[in-house]
Amino acid sequence: MELQLLLQGFMNILDPQVIFWCVLGVIIGTLVGALPGLGPTAGVALLLPLSFTIGELNALTLLMSIYQGSMYGGSLTSILINVPGDASSAVTTLDGYQLTKKGKPGIALALSAIGSFIGGTIGFIGLIFLTPYVAKWAYVFGSPEYFALMLFALIATSGLGDKKLIKGLIAMGLGLLISMIGSDSIQGINRLTFGFFELMDGIDFVVVAIGVFGLSEVLILIEEKAKKSEEYKGKIPFRELFPTVKQILRNKWSIVRGSIIGFLVGILPGAGATIATFLSYNLEKKLSKTPEEFGKGAEQGVSAPESANNASVGGALIPLFSLGIPGSGTTAVLLGALVMFGLQPGPLMLQKSGDLVWAVIAGLVFANVLLFILNTAFVPAFAILIKKAQPYLIPLIAALCFIGVYTLSNSFFDIGLMMIFGLLGYFMKKFDFPLTPFVLAVVLGKMIETNLRQSLLISKNDMTIFFTRPLSLTFMILTILILCLPVISKIYKLTVTNRRITKHEG
Repeated sequence: MELQLLLQGFMNILDPQVIFWCVLGVIIGTLVGALPGLGPTAGVALLLPLSFTIGELNALTLLMSIYQGSMYGGSLTSILINVPGDASSAVTTLDGYQLTKKGKPGIALALSAIGSFIGGTIGFIGLIFLTPYVAKWAYVFGSPEYFALMLFALIATSGLGDKKLIKGLIAMGLGLLISMIGSDSIQGINRLTFGFFELMDGIDFVVVAIGVFGLSEVLILIEEKAKKSEEYKGKIPFRELFPTVKQILRNKWSIVRGSIIGFLVGILPGAGATIATFLSYNLEKKLSKTPEEFGKGAEQGVSAPESANNASVGGALIPLFSLGIPGSGTTAVLLGALVMFGLQPGPLMLQKSGDLVWAVIAGLVFANVLLFILNTAFVPAFAILIKKAQPYLIPLIAALCFIGVYTLSNSFFDIGLMMIFGLLGYFMKKFDFPLTPFVLAVVLGKMIETNLRQSLLISKNDMTIFFTRPLSLTFMILTILILCLPVISKIYKLTVTNRRITKHEG
């Protein structure tokens, strides 16, 4: 059944316009991923204004292709100049650049492209076969279940895999506060507008996303302008772009393990590609017979995290399409885009807009093949372009930010808001506050409030409704466990330390 729907999706994208936007998205995404600091979230956010003028299928194909392309592109600068395109490609610098210094940039780039292609393929296979079943399961969700699930997603985003839980919770709270600006969705009362008429409809998510991710990066780049990265000066012959069959087979299990880890971690709300790449890298190092080679140019240190990086895309899209819950920062931006197009992500979207969803999935599969071709045959051209573009990064990103926000509604007020969020994003980055929980809270805030208030209306203000229904109870327990994990971890460490002291004294 799923294969028939996917085949129909391929028939829907066999249109010159859709293919054009897919190819354009792949190229833009690769360049955006390669530009240091931007990454998939900022790239998708910056291109949101353009997408509103080209139709739903073209727009979603463009945005999804940018997402997929940017996950590929981040490895280029990581391998060639030791500068990660975004956080998820940071692990690749550990061994990718070491291979470049050894005169093997082609091998590193090719293993990255092959791993990314296989990882992306495995991720999309999971997306194709699991999304309908997760969507059917979602029919049992009512307002209490949706509230508990969204609360779990926010808390998991704030604390999962991050030692600084308090900072994540503060960022989440700030995002929720921003989402409350504007008219109350149930009673229509204006909140936090401070007398500004422009704030009555709330703050456009695109303004927040471009300010926090795009403009803040301009400020970071200005501050770090004096810093120069060591570059690989040698040329990259075309014949060196392809590893031998023996080298590929030597990395086959690393690619498979990385793909599985990336897909499974990608499904978790808020975990994202960064955690997946670190987990896959650490696993390969532990399983390796020569762990001392990691950090010095181990091939598995490139193939495994790059596979995990791209496999996480398919995983992150499953909760977005089937439950309306973003699995990463980029899918949070895509959730905002879907809502702006009048779509309602969740189980009903597969019923009401199934043709569109399957066409988008087919577009992602097509984009994955295009990216494999681009990242083998045209890597030298991309590498030269990236190096040439570095001096112009600051004005280029700044121009995209201001033009993108102004074209939303031709409003200088929006530009002012973007500048405020740019400063906010800058200080959040400087003081190590995570941006993902902030962005997810901005996107999910109104939906959380609506489901909370609807649940309380059903139960006549009885809060126990969240603890008397099996699914909502499950998510509430998981939320409480995540909040208690730091305390449990500290108690465990103290217990182990006390035992060692007692044993030593004895």
